[in-house]
Parts: sequence; C-alpha cells; structure tokens
Amino acid sequence: MVRERPLRKRVHAFVDALRADIDPELGPVQPSTLEAAARGFDLLARYHRLEVRGLERVPEGPAVLVGNHNGGLNPVDGLFLVHYYRQLGYHEPVYILAHDILFKHPKMASVLRSVGIVPAKRSTAHKVLEQGHKLLVFPGGDIENMRPYRERRRVNLAGRQGFGRLAMDHRVPIVPIVSAGSHETLIVLRQGRRLAEALRLPKWARVHSLPLMLAFPWGLLMGPTCALPYLPLPAKVTVQIGEAIPTRFWARHDSLCGRVESIMQGMLDDLYDERVLPVLG
Repeated sequence: MVRERPLRKRVHAFVDALRADIDPELGPVQPSTLEAAARGFDLLARYHRLEVRGLERVPEGPAVLVGNHNGGLNPVDGLFLVHYYRQLGYHEPVYILAHDILFKHPKMASVLRSVGIVPAKRSTAHKVLEQGHKLLVFPGGDIENMRPYRERRRVNLAGRQGFGRLAMDHRVPIVPIVSAGSHETLIVLRQGRRLAEALRLPKWARVHSLPLMLAFPWGLLMGPTCALPYLPLPAKVTVQIGEAIPTRFWARHDSLCGRVESIMQGMLDDLYDERVLPVLG
C-alpha cells in the first residue's frame, strides 16, 4: 500500500471540501438582521458616494435582478440594497446568489444566509422565486468581476444564460442593474484566466481567474493573495436600475439574455458618458 504524502493529502482534502454538497435551504432572514447589516454597509456606501437611480422601477413580487459584477472582494455591487431597504422596508428580503466557496465554513454560511446571501445553485434560485421573493444575480461571476481595469466600461455576462431560463420558467420579469465606478475601486492588471485553466480551477473550484492586481496597502497582489483584505479606492459609484423586462413573450432564453446584456451595456455606456475622471466620478 502506497502512503499518500502529507501535502498531497491536504490538497485532496481541500478539493473534496470544495466539491462537497452545499445545503440549498434559504435560511431565516430577520428584518432586524437586514436593518443592522444595512446600517453597517451604509458606511461603505457613503465612502463611495453612492448614488442610486431608478429604485421605483423595481416591481412588486418575485423578479430576477441582473447586475454587472465589479470590484473584486469589495461588496460594492450590492450596496444599492442599502437604499432599497431604507426606502421599501426590511420585510421583503432580496436574496443574492454567491459562490459556493463562501458557504464551506458553517459559521460564515450562517451569517451569509441571515442576510439573504445564498449559494449559487439552481435549486436555491428556484426556491427563492417559488416563495415569491426577488433574486439578485451576477451572471458574469469572477470572469467579469476580475476583468482588467481597462475593461471597466464593459458588461460581460460570460455567455451565461441560466438567469433567462430561470425567469422564463417562473414567468417573472428581469430587472437590469448596472453600476459605474465600482471597478475603479481596485486596479486589475491581468485576469489570469489561462493560469486558472492550466491549474484546472474552473473544473474543481468554479474559479476562472487568478488575477494580478494593485490594492492598498499591499501594492501588487497575485493569485490567492488577492483574497487578502484591502482598502478599496474611494471611487464614486453610480447605480442605474433599468425598466423591468417581461419574459412571458419570449420564446428563447438565449435571445432574451442577449437582449438583457445589450440593454445593460447601453445603460453602462450612458453612466460612463457622465463621468469626468476615474475614481473622482
């Protein structure tokens, strides 16, 4: 019998943990917990001089909110919810799909679920809409979130179309949401997709990027070190919420998704046309 080397054993154990099943349950979301979280994130919203436009366009009832993804580990894309909850109340949570890897630690998973952040699983997404809630998704994932700084004006949903199929299955509208300035909170120099593919990360960890980036106070970060906490640049962030798109008239989800991405790109172009300088806004 060949004995497995300690390092290889640890690597295999880590991979097995990443592949382990995640509980798809939504978990209880208390209004008081949401309110406390919103108060905490309000500091970050003020730091980024957050401006939210079009909250009145979010329809009542279940819907799929589709956003562009920016800013690395900085949760800047969800900051508009601070304004959403303050204006519309805390009794109707918006559930947010997030990468499975965040739910591997039970305590962290419990905290995330308590504010409506749930694993990015198909079964979980269906449960959210079946129960009459709103679902916020970022289809571009880390492919969009870790794109180079020079591509900050581009919407890239990475060819993912599950959100369209999901909305059509439940006959709920899609609400496009874009933010400008969010990808100016750090400087991604290179995305590192080829390196991630060479290490087979997309297969066993659903990770498609090993970026090279600049972040304060560390300076240059690469690969796993990009997970270190950093101070985001104080970029002004403007969020635009678009008109809800009915899905009941669409026959093909791929056509619907293409239309959504096109609308989002137009919205982002309009926001960047207003910006004078990076970071300053």
